[in-house]
Amino acid sequence: MTPAASSSAVLAGASTAAQQALTLLSNASLTSDLSRARIGQQFGVTLGPDADNGAGYFVYRSPELGHGWTYGAQVFEGQGTLKPTFLFWFYNDDRAADPAPVCALPLDHLRSTLTEHGWVERSVPSEIGSVLAIEFAKRELVLTLTPRDIVPNGATQCVLSLQASGGH
Repeated sequence: MTPAASSSAVLAGASTAAQQALTLLSNASLTSDLSRARIGQQFGVTLGPDADNGAGYFVYRSPELGHGWTYGAQVFEGQGTLKPTFLFWFYNDDRAADPAPVCALPLDHLRSTLTEHGWVERSVPSEIGSVLAIEFAKRELVLTLTPRDIVPNGATQCVLSLQASGGH
């Protein structure tokens, strides 16, 4: 369980989903680890066709976890030279909603867990010197976090979404 997940303020469904995503990523190292079957098995759900994105995309959107929050898991199975991609996110229709109920994946915990499992972190600088993204790489996989994926929650930085795909 993550440090934030031990807080009673974090919704149980958010803690479970975050831990499932973290376990999937901890054990992944090849694009074949991002298959629809593997992701469905890890989350205990069935990913159906994603009408919003078309052929090769499959998605699961959770029922409401509480306070308007849901989570989603999406996989693109890859086509031609495009490699598989896994997306995970927490979502609320209210863009001003407090992220505390789904702050189950603090950046520091994600960082320490992934590095313990062989992922290597690097910052991607922007043209003006700020950080454009944080990437973690392991064998042929790259996990990308952009500033919009991370929100402050008190002293904690919460990861609300992430994307893992085949290398650049």
